[in-house]
Amino acid sequence: APLAPAAPAPRRLGGNIGIWGKYRDLGAARCRPVSHIVFLKTHKTGGSSVVNVLSRYGESRQLRFALPQRYQFRYPEPFRAESVRGFRPGETFDIICHHMRFSPTEVQRVMPNDSFYFSIVRDPGTQGASAFSYFRAAAAAFRRAPSLDAFLAAPRRFFGPGGRGAGLARNPQWFDFGLPEPAAAAEVPALLARLERRFPLVLLAERFDESLVLLRHRLCWPRAAVDVFAHNTRGGAAAPTAAQRRRLRAWNALDWALYSHFNRSFWRHVQRFGAARLQEEAAELRRRRRRLQERCLRGAGPVPAAAIAEPRLRPFQPPGAEHAVLGFALRPGLPPAERRRCGRMALPELPYTDLLARRQFGNGNGTEWDDF
Repeated sequence: APLAPAAPAPRRLGGNIGIWGKYRDLGAARCRPVSHIVFLKTHKTGGSSVVNVLSRYGESRQLRFALPQRYQFRYPEPFRAESVRGFRPGETFDIICHHMRFSPTEVQRVMPNDSFYFSIVRDPGTQGASAFSYFRAAAAAFRRAPSLDAFLAAPRRFFGPGGRGAGLARNPQWFDFGLPEPAAAAEVPALLARLERRFPLVLLAERFDESLVLLRHRLCWPRAAVDVFAHNTRGGAAAPTAAQRRRLRAWNALDWALYSHFNRSFWRHVQRFGAARLQEEAAELRRRRRRLQERCLRGAGPVPAAAIAEPRLRPFQPPGAEHAVLGFALRPGLPPAERRRCGRMALPELPYTDLLARRQFGNGNGTEWDDF
């Protein structure tokens, strides 16, 4: 289908800062690959797939990751440099990409000044439904509600601003970006304009492949670097109804303002890059993915965790979630080099974090993971 905005153009919230940079044709112009990267991973937006891209690129080039002590940077507390494993004042890392509540001054303590900042957002009308299903145990407001419809009928009956997991239950993307809440409507345009200056590219979950193409050109990376399988998908999850989407957007009004702002900025990126050119490259990305899935994966796509023989390839299953998270099982008989490449693409985020930690901090150099 021709490229078009992923959601109806919302009412304009205020002026936008047009920071696009230059999209380069890697075959026609030389550019320097970017290796200092800040990715703000927002919840239930497709960020796990982006982390897989960054993990594979960084590992293949022996870049240093700013890693959390476990799997998140003390979330939901604001990010602190001291939460990075191995942090020493004055030293910096190459890539940071795990869940945090963003704090720019603290991130600058661990990342070089020339780092490229980007993130990903999703329409709260679908993000909110996914969060409700996934975080039933983590967010008290969701746990108290018998169903999504019951929650949306009277959300304040279940939600308390200081409750456990409150940042996941209302305006979670706004929360992840570290923006102040509550925020008066008159303050929102300036807050978002300032945020766009910090994050010159924000991807759209609804246009994930097109987003990867734009990202690849901004980073000056080769085409194969953004080949990726869709991680953290859920089996049996139904799409929210139109009424549910409207109520979710109203409940997450700050997220809707944030998403609307970056939806508009995304389409300015598309216009500058060229819609036809973007369509062509995104289609080629999808063709490569299909070929890789057929070559790498048993069933040529995601499967239930119970069908995955290799324990390291089984995805994390959140307690209380309404739908199981799917993962990937490798085809038997792959040659060693291909098995390694396919295994890295299939590896879920948590075991990949463990692998990167082993490579950086000892307890093995990670080669024991090469036998997939």
